[in-house]
Amino acid sequence: MKAVLISIQPKWCELIASGKKTVEVRKTKPKFEATFKCYIYCTSSNVHECLMQNEGGVTLIYACNYKTAIPIGGNISNGKVIGEFMCRDITEYEGEFWDDETQETIKKVIHTTDSDGYPELDYSFIAENGKENSLCKSSCLTWEELRNYIGQGINTFYGWHISDLVIYDKPKELSEFRSYNVKASIDESGYPMPTHEITRPPQSWCYVEELEGKG
Repeated sequence: MKAVLISIQPKWCELIASGKKTVEVRKTKPKFEATFKCYIYCTSSNVHECLMQNEGGVTLIYACNYKTAIPIGGNISNGKVIGEFMCRDITEYEGEFWDDETQETIKKVIHTTDSDGYPELDYSFIAENGKENSLCKSSCLTWEELRNYIGQGINTFYGWHISDLVIYDKPKELSEFRSYNVKASIDESGYPMPTHEITRPPQSWCYVEELEGKG
């Protein structure tokens, strides 16, 4: 199965793990269509962003509130692959965001064809000017957070839909994954061939080889 490794900050990992966050917003998407597997890399963060608690004279870190509290200096969920989900659908959006009083909007982009079979675009209005909307709710992002991430102007972005979520009992190391290089040779299915072991997390996401088994 086609797969990617996606870097997600701890606070968003927690919302995904809790089931509250069902859409991950990104500026790009894979070249292949859904369905594909996403491995969740929980990015490293300052320990002061984590919940710290003293129990019996031992300070423990609850990294993203995951299953096990581990003493400082031990391995925590941050900086590891903490789970996986299936992306069975990606919704394309067009955002219009500005710093001044200009009207701001979010629209869903619909790819259709005209009467002659040529591709054309249609749009479905989602929301304007910071009003409550389905995308902000499902992604757990405020209007301001969307604006700051997508940037000013009229820009396309994508909602990766999260389903079949699995949080591992034991987080995996990056070294267990092999990356794909889209500029390298392509196999018969159009998927880039595996190239090398991953030594550092992707800034956003990258193609990877699917692992055998899970959990």
